[in-house]
Parts: sequence; structure tokens; C-alpha cells
Amino acid sequence: MTELVLLVACLTLGAFGAAPGPTGPAEATSVTEDEDALELGRKVLALREAIRNPGAPDAMKAVTDLGLDQRYYVMVRGWLAYQLRGDRSIRDASGEQTPRAVRQRIAFLEDAIRAIDLE
Repeated sequence: MTELVLLVACLTLGAFGAAPGPTGPAEATSVTEDEDALELGRKVLALREAIRNPGAPDAMKAVTDLGLDQRYYVMVRGWLAYQLRGDRSIRDASGEQTPRAVRQRIAFLEDAIRAIDLE
């Protein structure tokens, strides 16, 4: 959870900057930045939930909603690849006793990476 909060904070500061732009009042810019940051946060949380529950009907949509945005593609691709590497390690260590949830998540992650890579 801590890494998620840090990730959203870094993305928010990097994507929106700390100082208001010269084109409008600071308050108007701040509101827009807050709304954008909130929307990004919602998408990150939806992606996290999709990874946790890959069988959910909207799981792949959560991945593609954020992963197909070129500003966040590298972050999403890395997150999916990191989770996939961990799950494959569990599978390799467990052999035939690999939990069903892990096998399902591996299949989902492979499909999700393919979905954002092919676009």
C-alpha cells in the first residue's frame, strides 16, 4: 500500500508540476490538477484491484484504461511484469501444487501485457 501511495504522489507531482501555469489563476489550475490527480488515483486503484481479482468482469478494462495511456504505459507495464515474475516464481516453486488463483493471475497478467503491448 505504501508503494501505491508513493507512486501516485510521484506521478501527480511529475505530471502536473508544483507551480501554477502562467495562463490562469492558481486556484483554477489547482482544482484541475486535483481532479486529474483524483482520476489518476482511481485508475491506479482499479488496476490494483484488477491484479488482485483478475476474474472480475472489468479487470482487463482497468488495465487498458491506464496502460494504453502513453504517459503511464511504462509504469503499468512494469507493474504487471513485476507481478507476473513473482507469480511465475511461486508457480515454479510450487509445481503441481500451485494455487488456482496464482495460475489464473498468471494467465490474466500475460493477456494484460499483450493487450497493452499490441496497441
